[in-house]
Amino acid sequence: MPVRLRSIESLRDEIHSLGCVKHRTRGNWSTGQIYFHLAAAFEASIDGASPGYPRWVRLLIRPFRSIVTQICFPPWLPIPKAISSKLAPPDYADCTEQHGRLLLAIDRFAEHEGVFPPHPVLGPLTRTEWIGFHLRHSQHHLSFIEQAQVP
Repeated sequence: MPVRLRSIESLRDEIHSLGCVKHRTRGNWSTGQIYFHLAAAFEASIDGASPGYPRWVRLLIRPFRSIVTQICFPPWLPIPKAISSKLAPPDYADCTEQHGRLLLAIDRFAEHEGVFPPHPVLGPLTRTEWIGFHLRHSQHHLSFIEQAQVP
């Protein structure tokens, strides 16, 4: 996905247009697994998640918060084991089911008016920082989805 996502609305539009038509993916995950992971991240930004890394690692990473929320998501950052049961997709994730789940999670996030729990790695984030995180994180993962050419 070469387009830089600029708003939650543009992300929702992109997810809606991608749907579950024939896709190829680069990397290890199917489209359904990517949708699963992104939905889980949106849900965790409202429901909370335990800290992902030991405190000393989180303290080292937090100064890079503005890079992650404004510029790009670091591709080298693995899912921490402490929260992998919540964020790592199962071997099979139904694309249609996860597509709907992701759209609902995005809507829920957009409508959320309460306090956000801390990010499991970056710590406390403002609403604007959470939006930036979700846009950069989603852009990173959606870049692995390629629309299959229809003859």
